[in-house]
Amino acid sequence: MKPKLQHREAMEYSFKAKQALDEGDFEASLELYKKAAKLESEVADFYFDKPDLEPTRSILVRSAAFLNLKAGEIQQAQKFIFFGLTNSNDEEVKQQLDDALEILVSLKNINPFGQTKEYTYLSILRENSTHYTIEPTKLEFGHSVTLEMIKDFTDNYLKSLKAFALTKVKRLAKFRDDSIGDLQKEIDRIINPVITNSSYGSFRFSIANDWMKRNDEEKEIVNLKSNIVKTFHNEIFINPLGEQQISEIKEEFSEEEINEIFRPLAKIKSNNSGYSIGVYDTDSFSKKYIPKIVNKQKKELLTTKTLSQEDIGELVTTISLKRTSEKGKVSKKTLKSEEFKKYETTFKLKEIVPKDKPSLILTEEILIDMLFDSNIGFTFSFDDFKISHTDIEYQKAYDGFNNNFYAKIVSLLNKTDLNTEERDDLHLISKYIGNLDALR
Repeated sequence: MKPKLQHREAMEYSFKAKQALDEGDFEASLELYKKAAKLESEVADFYFDKPDLEPTRSILVRSAAFLNLKAGEIQQAQKFIFFGLTNSNDEEVKQQLDDALEILVSLKNINPFGQTKEYTYLSILRENSTHYTIEPTKLEFGHSVTLEMIKDFTDNYLKSLKAFALTKVKRLAKFRDDSIGDLQKEIDRIINPVITNSSYGSFRFSIANDWMKRNDEEKEIVNLKSNIVKTFHNEIFINPLGEQQISEIKEEFSEEEINEIFRPLAKIKSNNSGYSIGVYDTDSFSKKYIPKIVNKQKKELLTTKTLSQEDIGELVTTISLKRTSEKGKVSKKTLKSEEFKKYETTFKLKEIVPKDKPSLILTEEILIDMLFDSNIGFTFSFDDFKISHTDIEYQKAYDGFNNNFYAKIVSLLNKTDLNTEERDDLHLISKYIGNLDALR
């Protein structure tokens, strides 16, 4: 064996596999990764008993572990991960292998089914998967996540993903004349990511969308649905939303499209979500956490409106026309009868108006979320400051929000021993209120 030449050959196969994956040729990509993994495994095996050749040994072991994971060779990947964790002194390599181990633990739970068509389908789904973890921000139940957290993530992730997919389908020339209703039905049919693995430990999971051609689907649709999760992940979900990125988003998407895509994401990435999202790099399997979406970014992205009591009234009442004849007879005609189960919007707030206290004029407008839910009423919230209030009546909910906002500021100012989260909250609110000391 000539290790350097064989390693180079393995890297060439890996590069071609990545190209095939990017082009949507998943079966070719999987076979190329298998060839790369076989060659690199032989090289790594050759270096097992050569500790004097560090860090080369650790780097090759890591490479073999990653390639076997991508090829679906779980047992081989496990061998190299465990060897690297036990024998490597390189902390960066050990951290990357530790992250890869989290993925491997999940994949081990899936029966490979032998070399059947079902296994090939599943292997390609795995290969094209995007890997996430949901972790609680407060360890109330240890590192376990609640079903409510998982539901919140999946509901809003799907809303955003499908809104993004709809914009992509609308831009395909053959589909420009279709009605929005027909397009939405098509999106609901083809965009339905499956969980390709999951495991406990916070909550780690991987998802991918169906890649097979079904029901005489056009090639453009097959390509779109096959890659939609990764495209959404790279272009939208992990987008840092700096000034340049927001400017590019506004050029690509309409105001309505931006609201449909990013409003659900603002919930997932809010300080009030109760969980953090980690993502795994598909090449190195290293884990990074998704930053929160804060007030400044929401102001740039989301459309706001000024709500009046009349706007809210339309949610739960019948719109009718009353007429009084010359004889005093009153006739009533229903123009529109509609009752929403849920409604949400965002609006700007310039001052905090607590009951029996002076108003607090803000140095900068903040965005307040308002959610109407027929089961619980109205909820006003400002996620950056982790403050909210709910009531069955609109005005009481709004007043309660203002009172809670003011009370939290005063409480933080008068507390002598602040924890890290409280110090962060106080630092944040000091950006919006000039003379905080006057409230002590």
